[in-house]
Amino acid sequence: MMPFADLTIWLLTLFVDAFVAGLFLIQGLFRKFLFLNSYLLLSAVTGATQYALFSRFGLASARVHYFHFFSEVLLTILLFLSICEISVHLVGTKIRRSNVLIWSLSACAFLVIALLTLSVTSFWDPPSTTRFFWALSENAFRASCLAIVFLWAWKFQYDPQDRIAARFVNVLGVYFSIFVFVYGAGQLTLHISNIKSLYLMVEAWLPLGCGFAIVSYQPPRSATR
Repeated sequence: MMPFADLTIWLLTLFVDAFVAGLFLIQGLFRKFLFLNSYLLLSAVTGATQYALFSRFGLASARVHYFHFFSEVLLTILLFLSICEISVHLVGTKIRRSNVLIWSLSACAFLVIALLTLSVTSFWDPPSTTRFFWALSENAFRASCLAIVFLWAWKFQYDPQDRIAARFVNVLGVYFSIFVFVYGAGQLTLHISNIKSLYLMVEAWLPLGCGFAIVSYQPPRSATR
């Protein structure tokens, strides 16, 4: 059974995911950051579904394991697409937006082709499905880390006009930095018993950071004569 503290953090994170997605809708940012909203909503839905599954079948159930695995892969891909979406709004003011769109659409096309390939090969070699998803998730996560490093460096060199997109880059930059630090600490000190709690805290930061960025954001006022 999951420790009570971990379960509390996890359930609170699900609530914050749904709450922040509502903030996007209230602030009129839902369509502008569609992938990021989809990530938050899917995170809340899959987390609630996973909680229902392990409440019924137990935490060690194979159903819970596979659902968690494949939902995490899908969330990682959505997070990567969210970063592509943010880069269009952030960099598009300095670089031709068409070039940024081509890069983002190329990344999306690669993921679509990969998923179509998976749907074909899974019929012939089911065990390869898990390995394919794992490799796809790892590569999408690495690409997300590199993209955030690039966007963070670019943001300091130029003055982005889209302030809310710049705030999301800061949130994601902190998220990936802490995640990599916790992962490295876990690899060096495998005896840490509460490493799972640290990962849950890292996951909680993303919706909290996005929510704070939205609440504290003041849209620029139109110039008046």
